Amino acid sequence: MKDDDVLEDIDFDDLDDHLEQFQQDDFIKEALAKGVDLRQYAQQIDRELREVEMESITQYVAKSADIVDLYNQVQSCDDILARMQEMLLGFQADLGGISDEIRNLQNESIGMNVKLRNRREAEEKLRLFLDQVYIPPTLIEGIDDGDVNDAYISYLMILHSKLAYAKLSQAAPTSLGIVPATAKAVQQVDGDLEKLKLRACAQIREWLLGRINDLKKPKTNVQMVQQTTLVKMKYVLFFLNDHAPSVASELTETYADTMSRLLVGVFKAYHTALFKFVDESAGRTDVVAVEEASLKASMFSSRVKPTNAFALGDRDKVVENAVAPPILVHMAQAEGGRWPYEALFRSTQVHLVNAATSEYLFLLDFFKAAEGSNPVRVRELFLRIFAKTLSLGLEQLENYLCTCYDAIGLLLMVRLTLQHQQVLQQRRVPVLETYLNRVLLLLWPRVYAVLELNVQSVKTAKPKKLGNVELHPHYVTRRYAEFVASVLALVPDAAAAAGVYGHMAALRGALVELLDKLAENAHKTAKDKIVFLINNYDLVVSVVQERKIESDELFDELLTNSRDKFVEEELLSHYGPLIGFVQQAEAKQRTIGGGDATIPLDSAKVERIVKDFNGQWKRGIEHINANVMKFFSNFRNGMEILKQVLTQLLLYYTRFVDLVKKSWTRPPSFSNDIVTTQEILYEIKKYSRSF
Repeated sequence: MKDDDVLEDIDFDDLDDHLEQFQQDDFIKEALAKGVDLRQYAQQIDRELREVEMESITQYVAKSADIVDLYNQVQSCDDILARMQEMLLGFQADLGGISDEIRNLQNESIGMNVKLRNRREAEEKLRLFLDQVYIPPTLIEGIDDGDVNDAYISYLMILHSKLAYAKLSQAAPTSLGIVPATAKAVQQVDGDLEKLKLRACAQIREWLLGRINDLKKPKTNVQMVQQTTLVKMKYVLFFLNDHAPSVASELTETYADTMSRLLVGVFKAYHTALFKFVDESAGRTDVVAVEEASLKASMFSSRVKPTNAFALGDRDKVVENAVAPPILVHMAQAEGGRWPYEALFRSTQVHLVNAATSEYLFLLDFFKAAEGSNPVRVRELFLRIFAKTLSLGLEQLENYLCTCYDAIGLLLMVRLTLQHQQVLQQRRVPVLETYLNRVLLLLWPRVYAVLELNVQSVKTAKPKKLGNVELHPHYVTRRYAEFVASVLALVPDAAAAAGVYGHMAALRGALVELLDKLAENAHKTAKDKIVFLINNYDLVVSVVQERKIESDELFDELLTNSRDKFVEEELLSHYGPLIGFVQQAEAKQRTIGGGDATIPLDSAKVERIVKDFNGQWKRGIEHINANVMKFFSNFRNGMEILKQVLTQLLLYYTRFVDLVKKSWTRPPSFSNDIVTTQEILYEIKKYSRSF
């Protein structure tokens, strides 16, 4: 029964766990591995535990005094820790109270900061409002008694700000939610602001009138006054335009009238003084086909020699220096020089272009407030200022053109005007565009009129009144060549050149007809007529090529044809029988069946031709060379013609020898008298060294 109770007390689940643990114990594993009896092993362990327990008790009894002392120390520490705990709990309670106080202080501080910030914002808005409303004594004194200078501009800016603020009809950020125009403070100072405004406008008006009057003083540098005084103080006009538009308009009109009179006076005086030094380059008689009597009369006149009216020379340099500084009158007087009209025209136009550029830029800068920054209105103001000056310039030009016969000078003025248009475009100054177009409209008709005068002079020329006609180039041709080369060198572009080329074509046709008349009337022989025409055609071609202008194809063709005619005439005069024989024989060949056909030749005639040629061919070449040197003054032209004559001679003789060879199967009896082509070629080479 007892054993059953014991078994009931045993928890077999725990037992399994203990057994599992014991199996994992190293000592038990070792004992089991050695086969030790577990009961004995347990009893042994129990004895060892008891021995250890007894030993521990013995040691505890030996150390009991130390343990008691340690216990007392632990008790003392517990007391100290209890007191510290009590103190810390007191501190904790105190800190809780302080934390509440700090939290309260923080809340109070935040509230005070909000109030301070609101107060400061209100104070700042009130300050800004008062700054706009309050009129300090320094502002009153500066506006009322101050001189118009940089400090005065500062006072005007402050006054402008206050006036603009007082007129606001809507609440501003600085007006504390109040419409400034209805605020009592603003209404109280409104009268004072109005008085200051009127005083400032009066001061500005007086000052500007003074500066405008300064422009009228003799030897005043207008641009200096504009840039160093007026532009620097341009805010005064802005103030007037905003607060006294009628005064601003009055001053603008006053300035425009003053500058208009000033400029027209300056340019009129400059033109009058400068054009005392004009050197007329051409007169009414300076046309291509002038009569010899008029030509001689002009040579003894005080004017420059007639050829200058047609030769370009270095006159085109005026175009290269189109924007160079204008001629100074006092320098011109000191030098005592004279200039062609186009040089003085350039000087006045450059003076006008520079003045217009300076004035337009000044108006854009100074009057932009008065004109609302509108370039169109500024341009209108500019035209009011320059209208009389531009009219004066056009009138002076028109007066000159009525008596101008200088086509070269007219074309140079056209080129100058086009250059000045480009300069103004580059400067972005559009105010003289209409004026310069008017100048071109005056120049081009006169150019065409003068060209037409030259055309008519050639068409209506009477050969008997053109002096002696020799073999050398006629003076009319020389004038024509110079004139054409100069005109074509100055034509600005294809569009403008259309009318010029039309007149040049008419002039060319008239000259060709005139040269034919002169050749027919003055020379009896065909050779002299041809020589005369060659020399004249060559002169035209040479002058045009010398100026590096596109060659006139008509004169090139006429020159080539005339050279061919001269070659034939010259060869016929020295080798007529041979050339006539060759031409007749070749004509028979063509009628029979072509150039390879054999035709019977007159043996006696051929022998006579061979012997005549053998006896005089070298002398003939010498005569040809002498004639070429005598007939043609242009060495290059003469050498070209000599080369062509000798080449044609060799060709004729070669064809003659070929005819002889085809007609005789054996050398004829006169074969020893036949000159070989190598001999002729060798002789030609003596003269070809000059080619």
